[in-house]
Amino acid sequence: MSLAKRIREERDRAGLTLDQLAEKAQISKTYLWELEHDPKGHKKPSADILLRIADALSTTIADLLSLPSVRIDEKNVNLSPSLLEFRDMMAQLGDSLSDQDVHDLATMRFRGGQPKSKEDWHDLYRVAKRATKRKP
Repeated sequence: MSLAKRIREERDRAGLTLDQLAEKAQISKTYLWELEHDPKGHKKPSADILLRIADALSTTIADLLSLPSVRIDEKNVNLSPSLLEFRDMMAQLGDSLSDQDVHDLATMRFRGGQPKSKEDWHDLYRVAKRATKRKP
């Protein structure tokens, strides 16, 4: 999905007009309109502009660019069997996860869902660790 379409969809989801989003993101309405009407991606907004738009829409740059991302849901959730397998695998490797690590992983979503295997959990763990520069 193009950046143009993602911005428009997120703006519609947030119930904002073009003027309102431009004001919240502190960018010109004209530039925002140009971004939303550039389905071929000729416009290359800076990271700062993307961050301002993402913040104004309460989303992430990764979501706007349709990149893999994780979300933290503060709800308590049951630990899936695959997460328990991942926890045990990490313990066997000598890199035990803390209870907080396991809780944090259990509340993460990758593209709207949770990993289905211990290998997928390991991938998510590495991405989260790299993105936050610490254990999740």
